[in-house]
Amino acid sequence: MVNSRRKMLAARDDLADKISEIANSKGFTLFGMINSILELAIEAEKMGINLEEAVDNYKMTKAVKEASFTLVLESLLYETAEIACEKAKQETLKVWFDAGVWLASQYTSRNIENPLGNIEKDLKAFSWNIPEFTIEQIDDKVSIRVLSPRLSESYTVLFNRFLEGILKALSFEVKYKELGKGNIRLEAARGGG
Repeated sequence: MVNSRRKMLAARDDLADKISEIANSKGFTLFGMINSILELAIEAEKMGINLEEAVDNYKMTKAVKEASFTLVLESLLYETAEIACEKAKQETLKVWFDAGVWLASQYTSRNIENPLGNIEKDLKAFSWNIPEFTIEQIDDKVSIRVLSPRLSESYTVLFNRFLEGILKALSFEVKYKELGKGNIRLEAARGGG
């Protein structure tokens, strides 16, 4: 049996006005909307979910979906990379490079203020198999570091080309490259740097 007693909750005026507006637009009463939100907050707490983190994760998932990322089985990705490199290495390298160029262009075409930083954030979010992945930009110089013992040799080479495509699309030229199974280190610069 649900307790029908009511309790008063205090909120800032601007928040109360906004939630009332949202409730009206969705056909809820303010009472119904607040109860629905509180029920979800209680359920999230029971599941050990931090609401702020959940909202941030949703925003990130939406952003990477809009950037055309997709989830795929790790073993499928690596095995397909191996087959592609065995059968058509140059064509596969070009496809991965072009994908990097395309991805970077998606960020720049939306006038995102820091495309490289946002690309790093999104790649980190969906590259669960890469424990160390950093992109550091200082002025016109960029340093990329990828380290994961789980990456196959072929996938490492392909992911490197993908990163090189991103850099090229953002007008960076690779000045130094270190590549080994599960290990990528790139140094790049714009202009004469």
